[in-house]
Amino acid sequence: MTGRNDRGLLSRYSGSCGALTPRASGALRAWVATAGVALVLAGVAPVPARAEVSPNVIVTGVQASTGAVEFFLAARHLPPGVTLAGARIGVRADGVELASTVRQVAHTDRATPVRAVVLVVDASGSMRGARLTAARAAAADYAAVAPPGVRLGLVTVATRPTVALAPTADRAAFAATVARISADGDTALYDGVAAAARLLDPAATPAAARYAERRIVVLSDGADTTSGLALAELQRDLARGRATVDAVAFGASADLGQLASLTDRTGGQTVRARDQQALRAAFRAMAAEVSAPVVVTAVVPPELGGRSTELRVTVTLPSASATATTPVTFRMDPRAAAGPARFSSPAARQTGLLTALASLAAGVLLGGFLLFGPLIGRSTAQRRLATLDQFVIGRRAAAPTPAAFPGAPMVRAAVAVGERSVSAPGRRDRIELALDRAGSSLRAAEWQAIRLAVTLATAVLLALVLPWWLGAPLGLLAGWIGTGQYLRLRAARRSRRFADQLPDALQLLVSSLRAGFSLQQAIDALVREGEEPVAGELGRALAETRLGGDLEDALERVGERNSSRDMAWLVMAIRIQREVGGNLSEVLETAVTTMRERARLGRHVRALSAEGRLSALVLLGMPIVLAAWMFAFRRDYLRPLYTQPLGLMMLFASVVMMVIGGLWLRKLVRVEV
Repeated sequence: MTGRNDRGLLSRYSGSCGALTPRASGALRAWVATAGVALVLAGVAPVPARAEVSPNVIVTGVQASTGAVEFFLAARHLPPGVTLAGARIGVRADGVELASTVRQVAHTDRATPVRAVVLVVDASGSMRGARLTAARAAAADYAAVAPPGVRLGLVTVATRPTVALAPTADRAAFAATVARISADGDTALYDGVAAAARLLDPAATPAAARYAERRIVVLSDGADTTSGLALAELQRDLARGRATVDAVAFGASADLGQLASLTDRTGGQTVRARDQQALRAAFRAMAAEVSAPVVVTAVVPPELGGRSTELRVTVTLPSASATATTPVTFRMDPRAAAGPARFSSPAARQTGLLTALASLAAGVLLGGFLLFGPLIGRSTAQRRLATLDQFVIGRRAAAPTPAAFPGAPMVRAAVAVGERSVSAPGRRDRIELALDRAGSSLRAAEWQAIRLAVTLATAVLLALVLPWWLGAPLGLLAGWIGTGQYLRLRAARRSRRFADQLPDALQLLVSSLRAGFSLQQAIDALVREGEEPVAGELGRALAETRLGGDLEDALERVGERNSSRDMAWLVMAIRIQREVGGNLSEVLETAVTTMRERARLGRHVRALSAEGRLSALVLLGMPIVLAAWMFAFRRDYLRPLYTQPLGLMMLFASVVMMVIGGLWLRKLVRVEV
């Protein structure tokens, strides 16, 4: 077109040259020739449709290791001749500059991030002939210049868009598909761009979720004519997506503004190519922008180990700079955990956690011995007097005064506090019964004083380790429940020992009865020769009878204190024998045989259920033990659980579920015999 216009212009002016002088005619021809060359050059060079796009960078494949973090870095819209390998790259995290190294990655590396480009080629009737040939050559140039690891796809646009090839790394398949493009029909450009966007959208195409970079390159020689999708709707879809759209307007008839409306929303660029050379040059330049990524390895200081923060990457180029951010969680560094965590209180700031806890525990233990040693370390005579006091008629009416307790004034003050705490009706009896079952010689007030001291010490200890608003109430709860549970466990262990020793003790009682001893004489012999706790409990029963009590009632109280059904049945047998007569030794021997059979069956059941009970203990204890270990050595991992509202809700829910699970497991593994 340009050549024909230039020749017509020359012919028109040559017709009038006859009226000019030869010198003027030569000047005119030179001017026309210069103008024609300028017009030709203007048609070859691509004309930008808008200002040059600023470069940007993409961070993908972040992988943290001990003392380091590694990621891929790719760039878009770099200036010609500039690569990431020659740029200055800075990495920061939590305001700390990380020393980093950069290396080029080959496309054969398995960890290289996947990038995809979809070419949208106008294949309408206006592209027949030389224009279609130029489009095929430009697509082939794009495949040749783009890095080998980039996946290429193709969408042709005619009356309807056609997905000719999904993104693939097979360059031969892409070249064969490009060679089969034919031109016919109208132009559904918007629908074609939308089809390309769906190929790169993970919501529409699951395989697109692997793409770290998504690009669409549009080639059109005219305007959209038959799309069912409106321009405004397509612009909204492109703005929501993560694909960059670049466009080439081929020829003078192409609507440059329409294409620019698609690229502006995605950070792409639009250029005009007036002929085949300009078209191929534009495609090669766009393919060159898909630069090969680099691998950046940054050194993470030990103090950043275990933190979840934001990684900030800055790329400085000769004429511009670009920044990208991405979340990262650093791995714990053993160098940062050379010693236990330290207290935040000023007094213990320079002391390790383990040393401070050991010192505090030693202080509490020493103070406990000094305060409550006189109560725990009573003499044998004092214990027997305390036992006999419980069976003296009228002694329960008046509670002992604090002055009656041995020890220092602080001990008497603590016991006085305990005395006031058990002054409620019935409370003293319940506590003394629990102490009797546990085999303790402490009075109710003494036990309450010790229990309060342990509870306060636990609260102080947890308040130092945890935040005070959480540690103090948790310590009070743990100390009070823990001491009560200790007393129950001690009573349960003593009851099991009593049940295990009772058959052998009764066998000795049967032998004494056959030797001619009375029942009280046989019990007295058993007390002298037997073992605790059976000897002690029967000794208490014998002491009650010597103080005027009934033997059967005393033995019945022995069964109640030790939760022994065998003892209750034994007392019932003794009472029936006294009422109806008979040989007491035979009755007791039958009871002993029954007890031993029941004990054997109980041990058998306990052995069969041992696996279930052990599994229940492991399941319940594992979260607690792991949480304690993590709190002592990796506290940063657990800090959100007790410092953030969501973490507190999760912690509360986990405790509730563990309690429910524990009750359920207890019901499953508990077998009554």
